[in-house]
Amino acid sequence: MNKLMNKSMRTTIGLSAAIVFVASLAGLARSAGEPDEQERKVKAAEVPAPVLDALKKLAGDKKITEFSEEIEHGKTYYEGSWKTTDGKIDALVTPTGDLVEIEQGVSADNVPKPVLKQARKTAGKNAKLYFEKKTIIMYEVHFRKDGRGHELVLSPDGRQQKDEDEQGDEYDDD
Repeated sequence: MNKLMNKSMRTTIGLSAAIVFVASLAGLARSAGEPDEQERKVKAAEVPAPVLDALKKLAGDKKITEFSEEIEHGKTYYEGSWKTTDGKIDALVTPTGDLVEIEQGVSADNVPKPVLKQARKTAGKNAKLYFEKKTIIMYEVHFRKDGRGHELVLSPDGRQQKDEDEQGDEYDDD
């Protein structure tokens, strides 16, 4: 009886492990089929006119050297890249041309000391570091609802980043 029980338990454990393994593979296949972020290079002719106008305005007299279409958080964005005397700049905009973020390569000399210190501590003393200064556009909305002040932070595509009640009378509708 003991041998039979051990064999039964081994079969159950083996079957359970197989089910977990198959479920894990199914989960990996599902996530591989729907990645959270995608990026592909595109030509200027494939970029919507409002995007092209916004990127050209941001680049000024600099030539935009690359375009890409990106899907992040289920939303489509477009990125344009150009070079300046200070380094490469990437600007991310919505399909309607609203600026989302700007990334600019910067040297370690132009990074605040606390950032450099933490980067070296985290990456290790001999790691080669590449820095980008990232400017992210957010919109903060203040309003009163149900007698309480609220602060809502939204990205240019309308995604909610933060929503919190404000205590007391800090919110002023003037």
